[in-house]
Amino acid sequence: MPIKPENLARYPADWKTVVVPRIRARSGNRCEQCSVPNGAVGYREDNGSFVMLHAAGTVGDWEGHHTGYKLIKIVLTVAHQHDPDPANCADDNLAHLCQRCHNIHDAPMRAQHARMSRRAGRAIADLFEDVTA
Repeated sequence: MPIKPENLARYPADWKTVVVPRIRARSGNRCEQCSVPNGAVGYREDNGSFVMLHAAGTVGDWEGHHTGYKLIKIVLTVAHQHDPDPANCADDNLAHLCQRCHNIHDAPMRAQHARMSRRAGRAIADLFEDVTA
């Protein structure tokens, strides 16, 4: 996942130059959950399994290949697995994940944040009179 500009200062200064390459090397440049290689081009079947059409390249290289599925390029990112604090860069807290595995991992946290945002919005709305009544 791209780091939001407002959160960049929370990451260590060597995140891109030391931390990410260290985790990439450990993973063999493959997703540590589903083993799909970084840069692979292919598609996901309905059950989520990845069908690789090309080991590395661009989706544009395979636009003529008709599969009935949307072609994607795998981009691995480093995820905080247990402690979401960006400063916690211990090896056992970081994993090299594809988009699908990273999104599955982050889904409960995103749902919790969405609930909190909706609740906060309702609380703010309670501070104002209903002018439509």
